[in-house]
Amino acid sequence: MGGHVYYHAPAKRCYVSIPFRGVQEKFWEYKGEPIWDKRTGRKFLSIMQAEIDKGTFDPRTYRPNSPLSVKEFSKIWLDSTGAGNNTKKLYRNAISKVMDYFGEDQDIREFTHSKLLLFKQSLNLSEAAKYNVLTALKTMLRFHKKDVPTFIMPEFPALTKPEPETTEYLTFEEQQNILAVIPERHRSIFIIMMEYGCRPQEATALMRDCIIKDKIIFRRSHSEYELRETTKTGCKGIRIEDITTRARKALDNALQWPSFKGWVFSYNQKGSHYNNKILNKIWRNACEPLGVKIGLYEAVRHSLGCQLAEEGYSIDFIQDVYKHTSIRTTRRYAKRQRGMIFDALENRGKIIELRSSLEGENKKSSI
Repeated sequence: MGGHVYYHAPAKRCYVSIPFRGVQEKFWEYKGEPIWDKRTGRKFLSIMQAEIDKGTFDPRTYRPNSPLSVKEFSKIWLDSTGAGNNTKKLYRNAISKVMDYFGEDQDIREFTHSKLLLFKQSLNLSEAAKYNVLTALKTMLRFHKKDVPTFIMPEFPALTKPEPETTEYLTFEEQQNILAVIPERHRSIFIIMMEYGCRPQEATALMRDCIIKDKIIFRRSHSEYELRETTKTGCKGIRIEDITTRARKALDNALQWPSFKGWVFSYNQKGSHYNNKILNKIWRNACEPLGVKIGLYEAVRHSLGCQLAEEGYSIDFIQDVYKHTSIRTTRRYAKRQRGMIFDALENRGKIIELRSSLEGENKKSSI
């Protein structure tokens, strides 16, 4: 195995020279400290030689401002990711907590399960916030693995996003009452959101090429006013649905208005598309006189799942409606079935008793 430690007289310190992929690499520092003596240099050299044997050696790790330090690599990751600005802001906040605990120069390849477990325990945050911080770090490490397939991901502590205690929703009748208050000019987009339980940013991103005969396709979304050629959950979240009778009427009404760049729904004579700010303002104005206090997202996204659950549809069916990749996401709607479960348990066997009683009376009447 090649490599030597040399003393550089003008600098009055040592450096390590090691061949790697046809290039003679030189290193003047070890863990941010100059290599003053050959003993430290030989220790440094043996570590690098072992990494070369394992196939995990990367010269950038051992240089100042290494791209494999948390600080520098997180910049590369955030500049490269296609996440929206709000998501990037959450990622930055999460990585800042990682750097506060481990330090800015923490090598991303040196995370271990025990280190991550202690880090999780040190976070004075809610379980949901801990989940977000560790998930951001996990996403960053997965990004590195795409560059270096030999990188071995550390085992993360169990990450379970706490489910909300309750899921706010509207009944179908309550939705219709609010729709009646919304001005007809804007009603169509709300009908579509309620009919399919789509996210508001997916409804605002609907373009005329998404309406094909009797099908409607949810395949785009808006992120901070930027149009993305994917849904929030990527290609897995693309939905192709049959156009229902209510949806057809809403679409026919929407498509008669001017459209700029081919939007299905426009809110003014210029044909501009809706955004969250405009939709929420219309929604609040409609809810206020009715005394309804529920956010737009819950009212259109979650309400469909809760309505289907209360009507007796299975969780598997609801998962297929929403195209959820995990059944855990869909289970929030199962909580709305608790009343049905109670009724089922309470009335178990009573149907048989009723049937026996009716049969007995029929026998008497026939005698």
